[in-house]
Amino acid sequence: MLIIGESRNATRPQVRAAVQSRDAAFIQALAKEQALAGAHMLDVNAAVPGQDEVEDLPWMVQVVQEAVDLPLSLDSSNVEALLAAMKVHRGRPLINSLSAEKDKLEKLLPVVVENDCSVIVLCMDHGGIRADVEGGLRAARAAVLPLLEAGKKPEDIFVDPLVMSISVDPGAARTTLEVIRRVREGELPGVRMTGGLSNVSFGMPGRKLLNRVFLTMAMTMGLDSCIVDVRDRALMSTLYAARTFLAEGGSREYLKAFREGWLVI
Repeated sequence: MLIIGESRNATRPQVRAAVQSRDAAFIQALAKEQALAGAHMLDVNAAVPGQDEVEDLPWMVQVVQEAVDLPLSLDSSNVEALLAAMKVHRGRPLINSLSAEKDKLEKLLPVVVENDCSVIVLCMDHGGIRADVEGGLRAARAAVLPLLEAGKKPEDIFVDPLVMSISVDPGAARTTLEVIRRVREGELPGVRMTGGLSNVSFGMPGRKLLNRVFLTMAMTMGLDSCIVDVRDRALMSTLYAARTFLAEGGSREYLKAFREGWLVI
């Protein structure tokens, strides 16, 4: 399970302010906190309206990697910013994200194919986010197949089904689970699944409980990566417990987490 720590995203007011003021200490403290909480990779987004992302994203990459020895998910659709960030990134980055939207596919496909990186593919096309299973799979195929044809390995591609809130669409969680199942059972052989699962509970009470249950259900369908706030100890405890039953070596991870005092029981 690849655990991608969220929260260094310039859509968040504190992070946006830190990017604007070049507050490296704040960005680094956030990165260290998530690394200690168990993240395997950290998502970075430096898109601040009115600022130059070509300068801001490489700055954030360098600042974060001065503090932690983790690879990064470069969260941007700006080609120039991605190329600049990849030049300073240590190790192999993850590009977040590509989709079947025509302009995005044309701009980002060469970047992903010509560089040593992995990529997240969104279940989205010219019609926007697909809220049905067949539409989601169709959008995923429209972006994944060109990547495979260009020589990208299936294991370097993560499909994100883009879960919607059940407060808006009561069937959204079931749709996401079915997309995960279909991909993992052969719709796109070898391709992996990821996603920011917390959207499922937006607008609902007791969001953290819903997020934990949904994470477990997604893992049983074949989710093998997630983009989460690793500082949520109850969520991480649920993840380790679920892997005990679902993954080879999961019990060892659980026991280590227990000994280290990471679990909320």
